[in-house]
Amino acid sequence: MEGTNALELATRLRDLTLAQLEAARTGQWEMATEYLQQRGLVLQRLQALDPARLDEPCRAAIAALLEEVRALDRELVALVETALEAAREEQRTLERNDAAARGYRRALGASGAAGIVDHEV
Repeated sequence: MEGTNALELATRLRDLTLAQLEAARTGQWEMATEYLQQRGLVLQRLQALDPARLDEPCRAAIAALLEEVRALDRELVALVETALEAAREEQRTLERNDAAARGYRRALGASGAAGIVDHEV
């Protein structure tokens, strides 16, 4: 019975990892985060099981599923790193634009044209 439960948990972990990866591939980061939280709960339950109580075929099947999870996680990490770098670049662009707008406002001083710069930014 414990073997069946362990195998179901490992399968669920793999399925949630795949769902998280699919969400990340499509830029659905909130959904990816939800899957991550669900994965954490499943992983806790899986870690609470005693592997010594599982037969060899069950342990082998779980090991194969966990290897799949690791492979999916490697792809997921690459996607997260790419998305983070894109967000950092976007932040840098916003900071450069903000600095330029402040410079224009200083250059324009108290003239009415400063409002135009604020509106455009």
